[in-house]
Amino acid sequence: MQSATNSQNIEMMFEKILGKLETIEDRLCELEYPAESMINEAVIEEVLVAEKEIAGGDFIECTTAKAFIENLKK
Repeated sequence: MQSATNSQNIEMMFEKILGKLETIEDRLCELEYPAESMINEAVIEEVLVAEKEIAGGDFIECTTAKAFIENLKK
């Protein structure tokens, strides 16, 4: 009887730990990746436009950091 009670207590402790870990994981994800509703719509629109340009072949590929910086100056 004692071991069954201990097993139940251990199972309950593990469930609590898992619940707390899931909460921590959710909070960390929110810090790293903001909720979509928090992202400015103008930024989303800029990204969509850039994705279309890139898909259409409108991009410059830089092979070095120096080339990248020189391209930014243009």
